[in-house]
Amino acid sequence: MKIGILTILFLVFFSCKDVTERKSNESNSDRFELVPEPDKAEKEKYLKNQNLISLLENPIELQKFKKSKDRNYTTTGVSNGTDYYFEPKIKDSIFYTYNYPIENFTDSKRIDQIVVFKHGKNKHTYEDETEILIELRIFNKDLDLGKANLIGLTKTELESEFGVDYLNFENGIAYSNKNRILILELENSKVKSYRYIKLNTEKVDKDLIGEIMK
Repeated sequence: MKIGILTILFLVFFSCKDVTERKSNESNSDRFELVPEPDKAEKEKYLKNQNLISLLENPIELQKFKKSKDRNYTTTGVSNGTDYYFEPKIKDSIFYTYNYPIENFTDSKRIDQIVVFKHGKNKHTYEDETEILIELRIFNKDLDLGKANLIGLTKTELESEFGVDYLNFENGIAYSNKNRILILELENSKVKSYRYIKLNTEKVDKDLIGEIMK
């Protein structure tokens, strides 16, 4: 008789334990399901940062851009480097400038320019595909620039596309990531001109911007 009672108590104990464990598991399951989704603002910030990184990593398709221009109106020349330019340690190399005047241009100071790093046997040829983009100096709207066609955009549009993580300076704002910088000169809150540069440093501050903008 005692054995029967003990057996019943034993079964009741494990039955209760099983129910308790199931409820605990169900509670944990509910708790995991109720974890909120990432904040919408954080998602937007992440996407804008990705847009910025994409632009700074590869602002233009350089060879495609060059081919889109009339070679007869493009002037070229060897360019002096600067203390802040990225410069690979490669012998027999030069900095080279491509000048792209707009049609019927009258202001020689507002000619779009591209500075590249060239080396090797093709360093004096326009068709050199081994060159490295170092700088863009852009003053004019140009659809051939693709995603780098930024002239005329408002500050609000820039913030909507690339976020608000930028440095302010006297006449504009500057975005950066690692050793790449985009300096945008603003006039009436619109992009008047900009410079994109591949730097030899990842330290970007107002002193560097001031040196570049001299």
